[in-house]
Amino acid sequence: MAHSFGESYRVGSTSGIHAITVFCSWDYKVTQKRASRLQQDNIRTRLKELLAEWQLRQSPRSVCRRLRQAAALGLTWLLCLGTALGCAVAVHVFSEFMIQSLEAAGKEAALLVLPLVVGLLNLGAPYLCRILAALEPHDSPVLEVYVAICRIISEKKLKRRRKPEFDIARNVLELIYGQTLTWLGVLFSPLLPAVQIIKLLLVFYIKKASLLANCQAPRRPWLASHMSTVFLTLLCFPAFLGTAVFLCYAVWHVKPSGICGPFRTLDTMYEAGRVWVRHLEAGGPRVSWLPWVHQYLVENTFFVFLVSALLLAVIYLNIQVVRGQRKVICLLKEQISNEGEDKIFLINKLHSIYERKEREERSRVRTGQAAIPPTLLTDERDA
Repeated sequence: MAHSFGESYRVGSTSGIHAITVFCSWDYKVTQKRASRLQQDNIRTRLKELLAEWQLRQSPRSVCRRLRQAAALGLTWLLCLGTALGCAVAVHVFSEFMIQSLEAAGKEAALLVLPLVVGLLNLGAPYLCRILAALEPHDSPVLEVYVAICRIISEKKLKRRRKPEFDIARNVLELIYGQTLTWLGVLFSPLLPAVQIIKLLLVFYIKKASLLANCQAPRRPWLASHMSTVFLTLLCFPAFLGTAVFLCYAVWHVKPSGICGPFRTLDTMYEAGRVWVRHLEAGGPRVSWLPWVHQYLVENTFFVFLVSALLLAVIYLNIQVVRGQRKVICLLKEQISNEGEDKIFLINKLHSIYERKEREERSRVRTGQAAIPPTLLTDERDA
Protein backbone atom coordinates (compact mmCIF):
# COMPACT_ATOMS: atom_id res chain seq x y z
CA MET A 1 0.00 0.00 0.00
CA ALA A 2 2.89 2.38 0.80
CA HIS A 3 4.52 1.50 -2.53
CA SER A 4 1.24 2.24 -4.31
CA PHE A 5 1.00 5.63 -2.60
CA GLY A 6 4.55 6.36 -3.71
CA GLU A 7 3.67 5.50 -7.31
CA SER A 8 0.41 7.43 -7.25
CA TYR A 9 1.27 10.57 -5.26
CA ARG A 10 4.90 11.39 -6.06
CA VAL A 11 7.12 12.97 -3.45
CA GLY A 12 6.73 16.68 -4.04
CA SER A 13 4.76 18.21 -6.89
CA THR A 14 4.07 16.61 -10.26
CA SER A 15 5.25 19.54 -12.36
CA GLY A 16 7.08 18.42 -15.46
CA ILE A 17 5.63 14.93 -15.33
CA HIS A 18 4.80 15.08 -19.05
CA ALA A 19 8.43 15.69 -20.01
CA ILE A 20 9.58 13.01 -17.56
CA THR A 21 7.13 10.52 -19.07
CA VAL A 22 8.22 11.33 -22.63
CA PHE A 23 12.00 11.40 -22.13
CA CYS A 24 12.63 9.17 -19.09
CA SER A 25 10.07 6.33 -19.25
CA TRP A 26 11.76 4.02 -21.72
CA ASP A 27 13.68 1.06 -20.27
CA TYR A 28 16.71 0.48 -22.48
CA LYS A 29 17.30 -2.96 -21.00
CA VAL A 30 14.26 -4.26 -22.89
CA THR A 31 15.36 -6.21 -25.97
CA GLN A 32 12.46 -8.50 -26.86
CA LYS A 33 9.84 -7.29 -29.30
CA ARG A 34 6.90 -8.32 -27.15
CA ALA A 35 8.30 -6.59 -24.07
CA SER A 36 9.08 -3.43 -26.07
CA ARG A 37 5.55 -3.44 -27.49
CA LEU A 38 4.07 -3.76 -24.00
CA GLN A 39 6.26 -0.91 -22.79
CA GLN A 40 5.12 1.24 -25.72
CA ASP A 41 1.49 0.52 -24.85
CA ASN A 42 2.12 1.39 -21.20
CA ILE A 43 3.79 4.70 -22.06
CA ARG A 44 1.02 5.54 -24.54
CA THR A 45 -1.68 4.82 -21.94
CA ARG A 46 0.21 6.87 -19.34
CA LEU A 47 0.40 9.83 -21.71
CA LYS A 48 -3.31 9.58 -22.45
CA GLU A 49 -4.06 9.60 -18.72
CA LEU A 50 -1.83 12.61 -18.08
CA LEU A 51 -3.24 14.58 -21.01
CA ALA A 52 -6.82 13.81 -19.98
CA GLU A 53 -6.09 14.95 -16.42
CA TRP A 54 -4.32 18.07 -17.69
CA GLN A 55 -7.23 18.96 -20.00
CA LEU A 56 -9.65 18.48 -17.11
CA ARG A 57 -7.65 20.91 -14.97
CA GLN A 58 -7.10 23.43 -17.76
CA SER A 59 -10.70 23.69 -18.92
CA PRO A 60 -12.46 26.07 -16.50
CA ARG A 61 -16.07 25.28 -15.76
CA SER A 62 -18.51 28.12 -16.07
CA VAL A 63 -21.07 29.00 -13.41
CA CYS A 64 -23.93 27.79 -15.61
CA ARG A 65 -22.23 24.44 -16.09
CA ARG A 66 -21.66 24.03 -12.36
CA LEU A 67 -25.26 24.92 -11.60
CA ARG A 68 -26.46 22.52 -14.27
CA GLN A 69 -24.28 19.75 -12.86
CA ALA A 70 -25.44 20.41 -9.29
CA ALA A 71 -29.08 20.42 -10.41
CA ALA A 72 -28.62 17.14 -12.28
CA LEU A 73 -26.96 15.52 -9.27
CA GLY A 74 -29.63 16.78 -6.87
CA LEU A 75 -32.47 15.65 -9.11
CA THR A 76 -30.89 12.22 -9.58
CA TRP A 77 -30.37 11.70 -5.86
CA LEU A 78 -33.89 12.87 -5.08
CA LEU A 79 -35.34 10.48 -7.64
CA CYS A 80 -33.28 7.59 -6.27
CA LEU A 81 -34.33 8.33 -2.69
CA GLY A 82 -37.93 8.80 -3.82
CA THR A 83 -37.81 5.42 -5.57
CA ALA A 84 -36.50 3.68 -2.45
CA LEU A 85 -39.01 5.38 -0.14
CA GLY A 86 -41.83 4.74 -2.61
CA CYS A 87 -41.00 1.04 -2.78
CA ALA A 88 -40.86 0.80 1.03
CA VAL A 89 -44.19 2.63 1.45
CA ALA A 90 -45.78 0.54 -1.28
CA VAL A 91 -44.68 -2.70 0.38
CA HIS A 92 -45.93 -1.51 3.78
CA VAL A 93 -49.33 -0.39 2.45
CA PHE A 94 -49.76 -3.53 0.37
CA SER A 95 -48.84 -5.77 3.33
CA GLU A 96 -51.41 -4.03 5.55
CA PHE A 97 -54.02 -4.45 2.84
CA MET A 98 -53.17 -8.13 2.44
CA ILE A 99 -53.39 -8.75 6.19
CA GLN A 100 -56.85 -7.19 6.34
CA SER A 101 -58.01 -9.07 3.24
CA LEU A 102 -56.68 -12.38 4.60
CA GLU A 103 -58.53 -11.88 7.88
CA ALA A 104 -61.75 -11.32 5.93
CA ALA A 105 -61.30 -14.05 3.30
CA GLY A 106 -59.19 -16.63 5.15
CA LYS A 107 -57.23 -17.74 2.05
CA GLU A 108 -53.66 -18.74 2.75
CA ALA A 109 -52.75 -18.92 -0.94
CA ALA A 110 -52.95 -15.12 -1.13
CA LEU A 111 -49.83 -14.96 1.09
CA LEU A 112 -47.73 -15.58 -2.03
CA VAL A 113 -48.82 -12.30 -3.57
CA LEU A 114 -46.77 -10.14 -1.20
CA PRO A 115 -43.45 -11.97 -1.83
CA LEU A 116 -44.17 -11.75 -5.56
CA VAL A 117 -44.65 -7.98 -5.38
CA VAL A 118 -41.51 -7.56 -3.26
CA GLY A 119 -39.52 -9.67 -5.70
CA LEU A 120 -40.73 -7.62 -8.66
CA LEU A 121 -39.79 -4.39 -6.88
CA ASN A 122 -36.37 -5.80 -6.05
CA LEU A 123 -35.86 -6.67 -9.70
CA GLY A 124 -37.19 -3.42 -11.17
CA ALA A 125 -35.90 -0.81 -8.72
CA PRO A 126 -32.16 -1.41 -9.35
CA TYR A 127 -32.62 -0.98 -13.09
CA LEU A 128 -34.43 2.32 -12.51
CA CYS A 129 -31.66 3.50 -10.18
CA ARG A 130 -29.02 2.51 -12.73
CA ILE A 131 -30.82 4.52 -15.39
CA LEU A 132 -30.85 7.52 -13.06
CA ALA A 133 -27.21 6.96 -12.09
CA ALA A 134 -26.21 7.08 -15.74
CA LEU A 135 -27.36 10.70 -15.81
CA GLU A 136 -24.93 11.76 -13.06
CA PRO A 137 -22.15 13.98 -14.45
CA HIS A 138 -18.90 12.84 -12.76
CA ASP A 139 -15.63 14.47 -13.81
CA SER A 140 -13.34 12.29 -11.70
CA PRO A 141 -13.21 8.48 -11.90
CA VAL A 142 -12.14 8.30 -8.25
CA LEU A 143 -15.28 10.22 -7.28
CA GLU A 144 -17.32 7.74 -9.27
CA VAL A 145 -15.78 4.88 -7.27
CA TYR A 146 -16.65 6.60 -3.98
CA VAL A 147 -20.21 7.19 -5.14
CA ALA A 148 -20.45 3.53 -6.13
CA ILE A 149 -19.30 2.54 -2.63
CA CYS A 150 -21.76 4.84 -0.87
CA ARG A 151 -24.73 3.39 -2.75
CA ILE A 152 -25.78 -1.19 -1.56
CA ILE A 153 -26.59 -0.14 -5.91
CA SER A 154 -23.73 -0.44 -8.62
CA GLU A 155 -23.02 2.09 -11.31
CA LYS A 156 -23.82 0.93 -14.81
CA LYS A 157 -24.14 2.70 -18.08
CA LEU A 158 -27.23 2.68 -20.22
CA LYS A 159 -27.42 -0.14 -22.72
CA ARG A 160 -27.26 1.46 -26.13
CA ARG A 161 -26.64 0.25 -29.63
CA ARG A 162 -22.94 0.87 -29.28
CA LYS A 163 -20.72 -1.39 -27.22
CA PRO A 164 -20.96 -0.82 -23.46
CA GLU A 165 -18.07 0.49 -21.42
CA PHE A 166 -16.30 -1.75 -18.94
CA ASP A 167 -17.52 -0.74 -15.48
CA ILE A 168 -14.28 -0.40 -13.53
CA ALA A 169 -15.93 0.86 -10.34
CA ARG A 170 -18.24 -2.14 -10.10
CA ASN A 171 -15.45 -4.64 -10.78
CA VAL A 172 -13.21 -3.01 -8.16
CA LEU A 173 -15.98 -3.35 -5.59
CA GLU A 174 -16.51 -6.99 -6.57
CA LEU A 175 -12.83 -7.73 -6.02
CA ILE A 176 -12.89 -6.06 -2.60
CA TYR A 177 -16.10 -7.88 -1.65
CA GLY A 178 -14.74 -11.29 -2.70
CA GLN A 179 -11.45 -10.79 -0.86
CA THR A 180 -13.29 -9.66 2.27
CA LEU A 181 -15.48 -12.78 2.22
CA THR A 182 -12.36 -14.92 1.83
CA TRP A 183 -10.72 -13.30 4.85
CA LEU A 184 -13.89 -13.73 6.89
CA GLY A 185 -14.27 -17.41 6.02
CA VAL A 186 -10.67 -18.58 6.15
CA LEU A 187 -10.95 -19.32 9.89
CA PHE A 188 -13.97 -21.56 9.38
CA SER A 189 -12.92 -23.01 6.00
CA PRO A 190 -9.13 -23.16 5.57
CA LEU A 191 -9.38 -24.20 1.90
CA LEU A 192 -11.34 -21.07 1.00
CA PRO A 193 -8.26 -19.12 -0.29
CA ALA A 194 -7.57 -21.91 -2.80
CA VAL A 195 -11.16 -21.67 -4.01
CA GLN A 196 -10.81 -17.89 -4.24
CA ILE A 197 -7.62 -18.19 -6.32
CA ILE A 198 -9.29 -20.58 -8.78
CA LYS A 199 -12.33 -18.32 -8.96
CA LEU A 200 -10.19 -15.23 -9.62
CA LEU A 201 -8.30 -16.98 -12.41
CA LEU A 202 -11.50 -18.11 -14.11
CA VAL A 203 -13.25 -14.77 -13.67
CA PHE A 204 -10.21 -12.87 -14.93
CA TYR A 205 -9.98 -14.73 -18.22
CA ILE A 206 -13.75 -14.73 -18.71
CA LYS A 207 -13.95 -10.98 -18.13
CA LYS A 208 -10.91 -10.40 -20.32
CA ALA A 209 -12.55 -12.26 -23.21
CA SER A 210 -15.82 -10.41 -22.63
CA LEU A 211 -14.01 -7.06 -22.45
CA LEU A 212 -12.17 -7.61 -25.72
CA ALA A 213 -15.24 -8.91 -27.53
CA ASN A 214 -18.13 -6.88 -26.11
CA CYS A 215 -16.84 -3.65 -24.57
CA GLN A 216 -15.25 -0.47 -25.82
CA ALA A 217 -12.63 1.86 -24.38
CA PRO A 218 -13.94 4.33 -21.77
CA ARG A 219 -14.51 7.92 -22.80
CA ARG A 220 -12.44 9.19 -19.89
CA PRO A 221 -9.05 7.52 -19.32
CA TRP A 222 -8.65 6.18 -15.79
CA LEU A 223 -5.51 7.04 -13.88
CA ALA A 224 -4.27 3.56 -13.07
CA SER A 225 -1.94 4.57 -10.24
CA HIS A 226 -4.66 6.47 -8.38
CA MET A 227 -7.14 3.65 -8.93
CA SER A 228 -4.71 1.07 -7.54
CA THR A 229 -4.16 3.35 -4.54
CA VAL A 230 -7.90 3.62 -3.93
CA PHE A 231 -8.26 -0.14 -4.31
CA LEU A 232 -5.47 -0.94 -1.86
CA THR A 233 -6.70 1.68 0.62
CA LEU A 234 -10.22 0.29 0.65
CA LEU A 235 -8.88 -3.26 0.77
CA CYS A 236 -6.56 -2.49 3.68
CA PHE A 237 -8.53 -0.26 6.03
CA PRO A 238 -12.23 -1.19 5.89
CA ALA A 239 -11.88 -4.77 4.62
CA PHE A 240 -8.73 -6.22 6.19
CA LEU A 241 -8.85 -4.34 9.49
CA GLY A 242 -12.59 -4.97 9.90
CA THR A 243 -12.08 -8.66 9.16
CA ALA A 244 -9.17 -8.86 11.59
CA VAL A 245 -11.25 -7.29 14.37
CA PHE A 246 -14.15 -9.67 13.68
CA LEU A 247 -11.90 -12.76 13.65
CA CYS A 248 -10.08 -11.71 16.84
CA TYR A 249 -13.42 -11.26 18.58
CA ALA A 250 -14.60 -14.66 17.30
CA VAL A 251 -11.42 -16.40 18.49
CA TRP A 252 -11.30 -14.83 21.96
CA HIS A 253 -14.94 -14.32 22.94
CA VAL A 254 -17.41 -16.31 20.82
CA LYS A 255 -18.31 -19.78 22.12
CA PRO A 256 -18.00 -22.48 19.43
CA SER A 257 -20.79 -24.82 18.45
CA GLY A 258 -21.37 -27.64 20.93
CA ILE A 259 -22.63 -30.05 18.27
CA CYS A 260 -19.93 -30.16 15.59
CA GLY A 261 -16.50 -28.80 14.83
CA PRO A 262 -13.04 -29.22 16.38
CA PHE A 263 -13.77 -26.68 19.16
CA ARG A 264 -17.09 -28.11 20.38
CA THR A 265 -15.76 -29.03 23.85
CA LEU A 266 -14.15 -25.63 24.51
CA ASP A 267 -15.51 -22.29 25.69
CA THR A 268 -13.51 -20.30 23.12
CA MET A 269 -11.34 -21.17 20.14
CA TYR A 270 -8.35 -19.56 21.86
CA GLU A 271 -8.37 -22.31 24.53
CA ALA A 272 -7.37 -24.81 21.84
CA GLY A 273 -3.87 -23.29 21.94
CA ARG A 274 -3.63 -23.80 25.68
CA VAL A 275 -4.82 -27.40 25.41
CA TRP A 276 -2.22 -28.01 22.70
CA VAL A 277 0.50 -26.51 24.93
CA ARG A 278 -0.49 -28.84 27.80
CA HIS A 279 -0.20 -31.82 25.48
CA LEU A 280 3.24 -30.61 24.41
CA GLU A 281 4.37 -30.27 28.04
CA ALA A 282 3.43 -33.90 28.60
CA GLY A 283 5.13 -34.98 25.38
CA GLY A 284 8.72 -34.94 26.66
CA PRO A 285 11.82 -32.73 26.68
CA ARG A 286 12.16 -32.65 22.88
CA VAL A 287 9.26 -30.22 22.51
CA SER A 288 9.66 -28.42 25.81
CA TRP A 289 10.72 -25.22 24.01
CA LEU A 290 7.35 -24.86 22.29
CA PRO A 291 5.41 -24.21 25.55
CA TRP A 292 8.07 -21.63 26.43
CA VAL A 293 7.54 -19.89 23.09
CA HIS A 294 3.78 -19.89 23.61
CA GLN A 295 4.06 -18.53 27.13
CA TYR A 296 6.59 -15.74 26.53
CA LEU A 297 5.87 -14.77 22.94
CA VAL A 298 2.14 -15.39 22.46
CA GLU A 299 0.52 -14.81 25.84
CA ASN A 300 3.03 -12.21 27.07
CA THR A 301 1.83 -8.70 26.25
CA PHE A 302 5.34 -7.27 26.39
CA PHE A 303 6.23 -8.95 23.10
CA VAL A 304 3.12 -7.43 21.47
CA PHE A 305 4.09 -3.97 22.72
CA LEU A 306 7.66 -4.52 21.49
CA VAL A 307 6.48 -5.45 18.00
CA SER A 308 4.13 -2.45 17.99
CA ALA A 309 6.97 -0.15 19.03
CA LEU A 310 9.20 -1.52 16.26
CA LEU A 311 6.41 -1.02 13.74
CA LEU A 312 5.91 2.57 14.87
CA ALA A 313 9.66 3.15 14.66
CA VAL A 314 9.75 1.84 11.09
CA ILE A 315 6.80 4.06 10.17
CA TYR A 316 8.53 7.07 11.77
CA LEU A 317 11.74 6.35 9.88
CA ASN A 318 9.85 6.08 6.61
CA ILE A 319 8.15 9.41 7.30
CA GLN A 320 11.51 11.03 8.00
CA VAL A 321 12.95 9.56 4.81
CA VAL A 322 10.06 10.99 2.81
CA ARG A 323 10.55 14.38 4.44
CA GLY A 324 14.25 14.25 3.65
CA GLN A 325 13.47 13.39 0.03
CA ARG A 326 11.12 16.36 -0.15
CA LYS A 327 13.81 18.67 1.20
CA VAL A 328 16.34 17.31 -1.28
CA ILE A 329 13.85 17.80 -4.12
CA CYS A 330 13.22 21.40 -3.00
CA LEU A 331 16.97 22.06 -2.89
CA LEU A 332 17.43 20.53 -6.35
CA LYS A 333 14.57 22.66 -7.69
CA GLU A 334 16.16 25.76 -6.24
CA GLN A 335 19.51 24.76 -7.75
CA ILE A 336 17.92 24.22 -11.16
CA SER A 337 16.13 27.57 -10.87
CA ASN A 338 19.37 29.34 -9.91
CA GLU A 339 21.22 27.70 -12.78
CA GLY A 340 18.50 28.81 -15.16
CA GLU A 341 18.71 32.35 -13.85
CA ASP A 342 22.52 32.26 -14.24
CA LYS A 343 22.17 31.08 -17.82
CA ILE A 344 19.65 33.81 -18.57
CA PHE A 345 22.01 36.38 -17.03
CA LEU A 346 24.92 35.11 -19.12
CA ILE A 347 22.86 35.09 -22.30
CA ASN A 348 21.67 38.65 -21.63
CA LYS A 349 25.26 39.68 -20.91
CA LEU A 350 26.45 38.12 -24.19
CA HIS A 351 23.64 39.88 -26.04
CA SER A 352 24.58 43.21 -24.50
CA ILE A 353 28.27 42.70 -25.37
CA TYR A 354 27.35 41.72 -28.92
CA GLU A 355 25.07 44.75 -29.31
CA ARG A 356 27.78 47.03 -27.89
CA LYS A 357 30.31 45.64 -30.37
CA GLU A 358 27.88 46.23 -33.22
CA ARG A 359 27.32 49.81 -32.08
CA GLU A 360 31.07 50.39 -31.85
CA GLU A 361 31.64 48.99 -35.35
CA ARG A 362 28.87 51.20 -36.74
CA SER A 363 30.30 54.25 -35.02
CA ARG A 364 33.77 53.43 -36.41
CA VAL A 365 32.38 53.14 -39.94
CA ARG A 366 30.57 56.45 -39.58
CA THR A 367 33.62 58.24 -38.17
CA GLY A 368 35.79 56.78 -40.97
CA GLN A 369 33.44 58.00 -43.63
CA ALA A 370 33.25 61.43 -42.03
CA ALA A 371 37.07 61.71 -41.96
CA ILE A 372 37.48 61.23 -45.77
CA PRO A 373 37.60 64.62 -47.66
CA PRO A 374 34.75 65.30 -50.09
CA THR A 375 37.22 65.87 -53.02
CA LEU A 376 38.48 62.32 -52.70
CA LEU A 377 34.93 61.07 -52.74
CA THR A 378 34.16 63.04 -55.96
CA ASP A 379 37.41 61.83 -57.57
CA GLU A 380 36.56 58.25 -56.73
CA ARG A 381 33.09 58.70 -58.23
CA ASP A 382 34.50 60.21 -61.44
CA ALA A 383 37.00 57.37 -61.72
